[in-house]
Amino acid sequence: RQMRICPEKSVGMSTMKEEEIMMRTHLYRLPEYYEQKYKEKYDNLDWNWIKDLSIKRRMLVIDDETHITDAYRRVFSKDGLDVLTASNAMQANDLLAHEKIDNVLLDINMPEVDGAVFFELIRAFHQNIKVVVSSVYPIDEQKEKVKDADAYFDKSDGKDVLRGIISSFF
Repeated sequence: RQMRICPEKSVGMSTMKEEEIMMRTHLYRLPEYYEQKYKEKYDNLDWNWIKDLSIKRRMLVIDDETHITDAYRRVFSKDGLDVLTASNAMQANDLLAHEKIDNVLLDINMPEVDGAVFFELIRAFHQNIKVVVSSVYPIDEQKEKVKDADAYFDKSDGKDVLRGIISSFF
């Protein structure tokens, strides 16, 4: 078999190592159901590298208390997320305008622009972003203040509850 690497060269696919390289450079483009088909044919290959090719999910934590944003950054970075932080709505708006964000963890009580108002801005201009409202208020009160968020989190529930909520989006 021949594989065209560049217009000037053709390389013969004669060894298993060369076939493994071919699979590693092309398989990530195929849908998952092809993975199983090729995996059966090449059972002895290490398929863990496919997970490394996935695009990192990006989360924006908006909270005016830096010890909270730092704690969430540590927790979710360990879970494999790329975590950006903003201490107010202005910083958050700038990040939303210039970065690809998958989900937002939004505090309600913030200086300048309230979290409920900023939520409406997110919904108006970034409909595909999942928003988790995070507050010390009980969840019923959060739902009254910020209607139609994707999820609500009471900060007193602890990080494991929040991890479960965030992981449900991915």
